[in-house]
Formats: sequence, structure tokens, C-alpha cells
Amino acid sequence: MKIFCTGNTERKSIAFGLDQITDITSASISTGWDFTNKEIIKKFTEVICNYNVFVNSCYVNNTNQKTLLDIAYNTWMENNIQGHIFNIGTTLENTDDQSDYAISKRKLRMHSINLSDKTGYSGVKTTYLCLGGVNVGTPETETFCNTIDIAKTIMWITKQNLRIPLVQLDGRKT
Repeated sequence: MKIFCTGNTERKSIAFGLDQITDITSASISTGWDFTNKEIIKKFTEVICNYNVFVNSCYVNNTNQKTLLDIAYNTWMENNIQGHIFNIGTTLENTDDQSDYAISKRKLRMHSINLSDKTGYSGVKTTYLCLGGVNVGTPETETFCNTIDIAKTIMWITKQNLRIPLVQLDGRKT
């Protein structure tokens, strides 16, 4: 299994959590991956063929995650790669929030689930992981999902023969 994850392994993030438990390639603006740049998008299209797990965890703008999902999915289909794409969302999308961020996450979730329905045809699995916040090491996030637990969940899902189109993790105390 070869994992490509958007995010910075130097910060408490999903990329950080994955990097703690397995070998990954991470891509963030600090490592030269500016996903608003057309040349970087072209590079991503070429590079993603070397991986069979893509963790699409970074929101850059209201279309970026969906664009990266489509590129990975279509590139893998064209190259007969039976991989797994994890799209990271937020429980904020389950509210009435009408910000560009929340709307884009709702669209990403629906698109990811629709693509999951096509797994039998495409060979590409998609899972939408809806998070109730990520513990980034600050007092206000201490009750949110731990990055290692998120990473362990992703790794567990990759080992399943089943399709798991949607998972919600919420680490808040009750």
C-alpha cells in the first residue's frame, strides 16, 4: 500500500497522524504543493499513479478537494489502479451553515458517496470521513478527534473488503 496524503506532517493534522503509524508521501504548500497552481495540479495527475491510497484532507478553496478527488479517481480508472480515496469532511456540514466551506464539504460528501456506488464498475473505493473536529494540540481542540485515531481508522478501512462510503468520527466528550 502506498499512501499520498494532502497535509503537513510537521503540524498536528491527518497527515501527521498517518506519518506516525505508516510511511506516507505528504503534500502541502510548505513542501511545494500549491494546489491552486495549474502546474502542481498537472504534477499531481502524474504522481497519483504511483499510489493506491489517497487521503484528500486539505481544504484549499471551495472546489479544490472535489477537483483532487476527480483527478485521482479518473486517473486510477484510466490506469486500472484499484485504489482507495478518503475524502475528509466536517460535521459542520450537518448544520445550517451556508458558508462556502460548509457548502463545498456537502458537495464533496455527495460526490464521494456517488463514486462509492460505482466501485464495482471502477474498482476505486471512496470513503467520506466526516470529522467532528481535529485535535491540533490547542486547549479548544483537546476533546476533538485525535490524529492518531483518525489515521488508525483510515488504515482499518483500507484493510476491509467491504465498501465503507461514509464514517463519522466525533471525539467530543459527552
